[in-house]
Amino acid sequence: MQQIGQGIYVETAYRRGNVGFVVTGAGVILINTPMIPHEAHHWRDEIARVTDQEIIYVINTDYHPECIVGNQVFNAPVIAHEQTWRKLKSYSDSFRQRLVDSFSSEPKVAAQLRSLRIVSPQIALTERTDLYKGDKVIRLIYVGGHTPASIIVHLPADGVLFAGDIVVNGVHPIMDEANSKEWLNALTYIRRPWVKADIIVPAEGEICDKEVTKKPSRYIRRLRARMRGAHTTGQTRAQAVSSVAEMVNFFGGADGEDAKQRLKANAERVYEEMKAGAEE
Repeated sequence: MQQIGQGIYVETAYRRGNVGFVVTGAGVILINTPMIPHEAHHWRDEIARVTDQEIIYVINTDYHPECIVGNQVFNAPVIAHEQTWRKLKSYSDSFRQRLVDSFSSEPKVAAQLRSLRIVSPQIALTERTDLYKGDKVIRLIYVGGHTPASIIVHLPADGVLFAGDIVVNGVHPIMDEANSKEWLNALTYIRRPWVKADIIVPAEGEICDKEVTKKPSRYIRRLRARMRGAHTTGQTRAQAVSSVAEMVNFFGGADGEDAKQRLKANAERVYEEMKAGAEE
């Protein structure tokens, strides 16, 4: 666990995504929750070691499992975008089964997930909501991009921004539901000088600053340009995806299977965006 500001804590060691919490003086506010059940319980215990204040809210930055599955461990109302509320209301036994199946190689985790209880938001925003708790001002801002429900969480007085999946550090983003233009706009917004954020908490990777947002921007712009060109010249989706294979090392590190799969899915998504745009 890292303390990144007065009463602001982050954990980057849990699988599938970073989580944080804010001690406000009027209660604790969580930003996302660990997806693996035993890690969510561990996180609850770690919070209790820092403060005896009650957890009063859980904020979900979107509706993906790595943000919302751990909600069940924390007895607090959930705040998220209205699209997250709609999505979670649609989750059924098939969602739980897909999640269990994804951990088929880890039977202990799979067993924990079989009893998953989906906790939907009780408070939903459309564009923006400001929370005033204790000595903290916490701004929840809709940006879209990663999903139709993606929000960022900004503590302007502390210079801290929880970017959710809009920012990743050192890995390929996940763009299978992306609106790439909105995503670029969101990254540009974060870099604006009036957005006071010296410290950014990405969805994946280590804590960073605004400079790190430039690389995902370049990545998305390159994918958009290459997929637009591929579609314009009549390439099939498979041909277009093959044409960006060298981008697997865009974020450095080994060109492992996860990076290859993410790049393939991202290129396919952007290709379909370009195709849809050409048909409008």
